[in-house]
Amino acid sequence: MPFSSLLFVHAFLPAFLVLYWLTPRSLKNHTAIFGSLVFYAWGAPRFLPVVLGLGAIDYILSHQIAARSPGRSRRTLLVLGVALHLSILVYFKYSNFFVDEMNGLLTSLGFSTVGWTKVVLPIGVSFITFEEITYLVDVYRGDAKPANRISHYLLFLTLFPHSIAGPIFRWKDLQAQLVDRPHGSYLVEGFERFSLGLAKKVLVADTLAIPADLAFLATADQLTPAVAWIGAIAYTLQIYFDFSGYSDMAIGLGKMLGFTFKENFNQPYVSASLTEFWSRWHISLSNWLRDYLYIPLGGNRLGRRRAIINLFIVFTLSGLWHGPAWTFVAWGAFHGGFVASERLLGARRDRIPLALQHIVTLGLVVVGWVLFRATSLGHAGTMLGAMIGISDPNAVAPIPADFAPRYALVALAFGVLATVWAIFRKYRPASGDLRWAFLARLGYVALLVASVVHLTNMRSTPLIYFKF
Repeated sequence: MPFSSLLFVHAFLPAFLVLYWLTPRSLKNHTAIFGSLVFYAWGAPRFLPVVLGLGAIDYILSHQIAARSPGRSRRTLLVLGVALHLSILVYFKYSNFFVDEMNGLLTSLGFSTVGWTKVVLPIGVSFITFEEITYLVDVYRGDAKPANRISHYLLFLTLFPHSIAGPIFRWKDLQAQLVDRPHGSYLVEGFERFSLGLAKKVLVADTLAIPADLAFLATADQLTPAVAWIGAIAYTLQIYFDFSGYSDMAIGLGKMLGFTFKENFNQPYVSASLTEFWSRWHISLSNWLRDYLYIPLGGNRLGRRRAIINLFIVFTLSGLWHGPAWTFVAWGAFHGGFVASERLLGARRDRIPLALQHIVTLGLVVVGWVLFRATSLGHAGTMLGAMIGISDPNAVAPIPADFAPRYALVALAFGVLATVWAIFRKYRPASGDLRWAFLARLGYVALLVASVVHLTNMRSTPLIYFKF
């Protein structure tokens, strides 16, 4: 049940909010759990018992870890817990990929293939797995105490604003709010943030999906340089407005329930380096990879050479986390290689004109998104080749009205202008003006109305990160 669906906006959300606000304060967590379980069961009913079962195991393991003194037995419990969650993730997310690759190798060698029934990927499995691991690791490190009640931990795992596609929560960041939080004071702010996110997803991202999809589905006789560039830029903007819009909706929904979630995006396309980009893009994932993978690998404590290797490993695994495909691995390695290069250059990068740094960074990000969106490495090569003029000289672009209708071009222009303006404001911050507060609130209402009208007349595109 996507947030950007009429079912959610017209039925689930109003019904849940009425029930939640009518519930006494002492029982609001139970209402939130009930609503979250209904929400999750709507999209992945078969996986819900697994989530609940793993939650119960985590609760028991965390208390066993906290009760033991530092030593081998305590570390063994942590390893068992992490291995359990990773095995679940590998089975559901990567088993099809591994079997397909093995069958391809067996076929090339002349052997018979292995029979296999495809495993259906449950929504949100990657995000839930990461949160379960952070819970056990933080308890082991002493950074957080285990949950006093299993209901608190289950709400942490299943809370519907974030359970499907993040942001990735840490138990220590939400633990106190599960016990006590303000109710009612953030309702208007939450509504405004949700309306903004819904508009970004429905009005911009879903519209940009039209030229992006058609460009990436174009045949060789249609893939002109212009088509390739429009498609690459459209997808670059689509994935940002799509995922940041979802994060805005999640944060807004959390505020309606009294929760304060950390930001997940901070205008990533204003970055002047890929290192800065990753401090602004999917912040919860970047921080997770830093704290639970990069630092345990040694971080930069073991010298520059080891730090470079660790960076490359982390980014490559980040690519694999996004999906079981070589394009994702290549995307992660691509970013890892350039972030490592920036680390090697160090202060010498300051000699490069700032405007050129922005241009190069945006260009690299666009190239990376082509790898991310392509269906195969060969497809990515074809798209990138067309972008630099290596394409069929007789290629003829699709009819403009079919490829990029006017409203899609308007969305594309808006995305480009928003990116350029954000870079400008990075160096010339705009001062706030309270006189516009009332008009701004009317604007949020208008955005919500426009989004709902759009949903009524157009099909919503599934959230890109649902499949991760």
